[in-house]
Amino acid sequence: MFSRPPVSSAAKQAVKAAFEQLEKAILPEDACDFTTKKLDDVRKAALALENQLAARKALRNMSRLLPLLTGLEHYAKVMDILCNGTPFLSWIWAPITLITRIASEYIEAFEKIIKGYARIADCLGRFKTLHTALGAERDFQETLAVFYVNILQYHEQAYTFVRRKGWKVLFLTSWGRFERRFDNILDDMKRHEKLVDLQASVHGISDVRQLRDDIKSWREESRAQIHKWHEKQAIKQYDSIVSWLKSEESDQLAIFDAISSEGAKFAGTCSWVLSNSRIKAWLGRATDPSVLWLQGTPGSGKSVLVSQVVKFMKTSKMLLVYHFCSHRYASSREYEQILRSIILQLLRKFDELIAHVYEDCILAKRSPTIQSLEKLLYSLFSIASKGPRQSEYIWIIIDGLNECDPRTQSSVANLINQITNRLSGSGDTVCKFLVSSRKTTHIVNRLRMRQTVSLTEERDNVKLAIRQYVSQRLRGMHEMLAQLDLTRKDIDDVERVITNKADGMFLYARLVLDYLSKNIFYTGSEMRRSIDELPEKLSEFYRQILVQILVQLDERSVQRIKNILGWIAFAKRPMKRMEFLSALAFSNGEFKVTSLVPKYILDICGALVEERSDTTMTFIHISVKEFLQSPASNVVISEGEALTEHCLSALACLICGSDIFLTDKDYHEKASRVVKGIHGFHVYATEFWTEYVLHYFSTQPPSDNSIVLNLATKLAERLGERPDTEDAQNNSSPSPPVDERLKHLKDWPRLINLVEASLRSRSLKRLESNLVQELQHSTGIGDETKLGAREANTLSPDKHRLGRSTMQETNDISRMLSSYQEVVRFLLQQDEYPGISAADLYLFKSQFQSSAFTCRLSFCPRATNGFSSEELRRQHEIAHTQLSLCTVPECRYPPFTSIKALKAHINKYHRPEKRTRHIRRNGSVSLRQRYLDAGVEPSVERLAHRGKSAELSGIKHNSSPTSRSTATALRRIRVENSSNSTETPGQTKEGRRLSVSSQAMDMDDDNNVFNLDEILQVPIASIGFRGCTIANCGYPFGAWSEEYCDDNDTDNVVSYHYWNWHHADSMAQCAVTGCQMIFSSGQGLKAHYKKRHTALFCTSCDEHYPDGFALEDELRNHWRSNHLMIGEGWICNDPSDAMPDCPPTTSYSSCSSCTQHRRFGRREDAITHLETQHFPPPSHSTDETLTHFLEPYVRRVWAYEVVKREEVPRYTQGWTFTMEGSDEEEEEALNNTLYFIEDLA
Repeated sequence: MFSRPPVSSAAKQAVKAAFEQLEKAILPEDACDFTTKKLDDVRKAALALENQLAARKALRNMSRLLPLLTGLEHYAKVMDILCNGTPFLSWIWAPITLITRIASEYIEAFEKIIKGYARIADCLGRFKTLHTALGAERDFQETLAVFYVNILQYHEQAYTFVRRKGWKVLFLTSWGRFERRFDNILDDMKRHEKLVDLQASVHGISDVRQLRDDIKSWREESRAQIHKWHEKQAIKQYDSIVSWLKSEESDQLAIFDAISSEGAKFAGTCSWVLSNSRIKAWLGRATDPSVLWLQGTPGSGKSVLVSQVVKFMKTSKMLLVYHFCSHRYASSREYEQILRSIILQLLRKFDELIAHVYEDCILAKRSPTIQSLEKLLYSLFSIASKGPRQSEYIWIIIDGLNECDPRTQSSVANLINQITNRLSGSGDTVCKFLVSSRKTTHIVNRLRMRQTVSLTEERDNVKLAIRQYVSQRLRGMHEMLAQLDLTRKDIDDVERVITNKADGMFLYARLVLDYLSKNIFYTGSEMRRSIDELPEKLSEFYRQILVQILVQLDERSVQRIKNILGWIAFAKRPMKRMEFLSALAFSNGEFKVTSLVPKYILDICGALVEERSDTTMTFIHISVKEFLQSPASNVVISEGEALTEHCLSALACLICGSDIFLTDKDYHEKASRVVKGIHGFHVYATEFWTEYVLHYFSTQPPSDNSIVLNLATKLAERLGERPDTEDAQNNSSPSPPVDERLKHLKDWPRLINLVEASLRSRSLKRLESNLVQELQHSTGIGDETKLGAREANTLSPDKHRLGRSTMQETNDISRMLSSYQEVVRFLLQQDEYPGISAADLYLFKSQFQSSAFTCRLSFCPRATNGFSSEELRRQHEIAHTQLSLCTVPECRYPPFTSIKALKAHINKYHRPEKRTRHIRRNGSVSLRQRYLDAGVEPSVERLAHRGKSAELSGIKHNSSPTSRSTATALRRIRVENSSNSTETPGQTKEGRRLSVSSQAMDMDDDNNVFNLDEILQVPIASIGFRGCTIANCGYPFGAWSEEYCDDNDTDNVVSYHYWNWHHADSMAQCAVTGCQMIFSSGQGLKAHYKKRHTALFCTSCDEHYPDGFALEDELRNHWRSNHLMIGEGWICNDPSDAMPDCPPTTSYSSCSSCTQHRRFGRREDAITHLETQHFPPPSHSTDETLTHFLEPYVRRVWAYEVVKREEVPRYTQGWTFTMEGSDEEEEEALNNTLYFIEDLA
């Protein structure tokens, strides 16, 4: 009786899992006929689709699918055992019809998918010859399952691409990311082909198992490598996008950490918000409500509530984007920065969008204007859905919108309305916004129709939360309360009283509890009376606190308290404690400072000022600043007065710095002053002193006794003696002023020069120039970043400097900062220092670790809050410039100065197109054979051999490795044909082109026209260059390295590149993957690298030979075979000697066409040139006798032309040439000049 062969459970499980995964991805309406669809149905559908495309005038050859369908037919026969009784088998071919039909709407995507299917067909050829009986073997079934899984994976990816919203926009970039994985799938199938062969040939079981284990380990390793590769590429592209947006996210991190830490201290105080019905509805996966507005009064705890909602959503893995606006960071309140923040967070959530933005914005050279950012944001929202089956929900939270200016408030509210309205009907992406702010007119007018959660209306919940907060704070004061004999009931009464007085304001409750913890009470009743006596309003509470601070201070102390409050309120950025104390030390304009102000002065203002976890000083709430600026305050701070004080501090700090860092002071003295924090304000002063000075002089005309004017002129006198070296060089070409406010300094020439020089030294142009030079010095590549690899070879040798060198600062302000930061870097590396305690050294490191490497662009947030290393700073600074980094992982090319150069680099090294090579008829065809095949019967007249090969060898070539060098060499070997060619009467035009007069050419053993090996020994530097062959490098060492350097210098260039770019340590082992040979010395390793991992490349067509040439003769043979072609033409002789009675109107020697041997394509054209230019007949007649007489004075020449590989030579009989497209930079025709070879004429 017939029995069904056993089925491998592992194979069936793999097939089932792949089927279920694909079934889950495809919509039911798309897969309704998959189970019943036959292979013939797919063939017919393909032909029908071909006809439809033809009708749309977009005909595509669908027969490319036939090999795949044939392969699937054979595969199905051996796969039937695994799929018997299941719908699995038809799903191998059924999706093809659906995917190609949808993709046909976008021809580029259609071509990519068809090519992918065609590549799969190449892996199915083995099944044509396999016997179906093999399907009964369990091991073979597992191999069959691998093919099934891989094919369905391709179906799934292709279907997902063409079914998602906006797939046409994302397809090319997303498919490019998938292609690497697809290559891995094909490699997997090809490896299993070998396993199929092994199983079919009845090899030993141990061999089969070993190969299967090898394939399994390879698959796991390769998938991990691809995943890692994609991650690295996404990171590099994301960094480029951050550079393009010029965004800084450190502010957002600091704001969120500060706010969320407040809620984390007192657990349970914010839990009610997650139970609110409207908050719960907004958190749900439903379209309504799309916008929720959280309203509240100042100090009601809105930001803390929002931070806890953010924490909950992060824990729940919800797709969340948020932005916090804070008075502490001006950038957080800018509309552009809000857009950039949201865009960057979206890209981090959807990594497939990173490649799209990189291609569409950066490589397309778009400018990040507000309009383009708004358009990009909407585009990202609309295409963010990850699949066709589900709607993507994105929650966006914006907190503190009321702290922005009115225009920003209106813009954000309008943006929210536009996004929610435009996406409401799409169904693929649902955006839900939560806005937290006070009530302002601009927000109310635009969000009045939206749902709101008012903390005023949520009085009970807020009151309960405040009660919990008060209870936890009082619990921390348990020891003090116990000594006041307060019972549990008394403490409950205190909690109730404080909660009622707070009236929904967490800030008020905090102030009361701070008041209780810092004052002295003898009894519990006294403490309760004090609480009752506290003012009801927040502003009155602030006033009472100030009274307590100032009541016993003298006028000088009051002024200093005012200075402290002014610094916190109007500083350009939050300042750390020691930096703050340093600023106060210089605040009166005194520049001979020897110590910091004492730390205790900050404690006096402790009720209104706090130190954050990052040691920056700030108000406890923004309402403190608002109160201090109001008339109700007993210490009113004015922004104008505060900025004047800040200007004095900055100028005094710089004058003091000039005495320390621009003189030959003892290094120990410098380090001691720096570690004590005396110059902690120096980085801040360097960054903002020009802004303070320009603001001061533009807002108020200074008087002669102005302290600011005196300090500013003193600084200019000290630093103005040495001009800006770079500006002095460019002084001959006047440039526009860097700031319009400089006109207010025209009465002080030295000061205006110093301010302008400082502004230019921190300009974007100067930064980019410095970066390019630093990269040249650090990599030895020079200006290669401007034009790409090949153009780098045109640089002169003195521009290629090996080794690292630091940039020389161009003015004293920059020199001071550089000297200060050198000391800071030195101290950060020390574990102990003479005369400094370990505690002080530790405090210095904690406060100034971000001051060692600061951004050199003016007004960048990282210009004062820097980086821990020079490399991190450089990566950040590149973000400001037009320099572009290659995003391919493991590519260590330096930045490019243009997108065009970056594209050329990517196309050359990372997207090598497969070129169709010329097909030769009989293998390698020599020049002699080409000449004979062209129908030319050679004959050379006996001429004296002049030995021009020696002349070629001695020619000096320029550094550019192009054919122009060869042109220069070959032009110098020119000769005229010694006799004239004649034409027989019956000769056709074609015959004239392909024949040479036997009288003109005579074969001679001593002067063989086809023996070119000696005649054409051109220097290698003229036709090629040496380059690195390590994967993803391709660094060209340049023709100059061999032309201008001796052998030792060339070796130094090559070994320097290898040692700094590819070798990680000092081991004498090759670091190239797959080689790793071990040598006894470094010299052996250097020689090995040059021999094995460098090659010679042709400068005209190196993309056709990516592996290069190992030997010079190979490159020369390639150049002769591909770029040196035989050409023919007609030139003129001087007939004036034979016609003394008829002198020419234009002498032969004065005719550029004749003296330069202009080539005419036809004999008639050369004769016409003599007639019209030298012997013109009268205008009313033609002289046929003259024409006949001039015929002997034109002659045919055969010579060589230097052409690119892509150019088709004139004589192509017997060969097949394929014209190849390439980039614009690669398509420039080389100098197509006729070169006359004396020994060939």
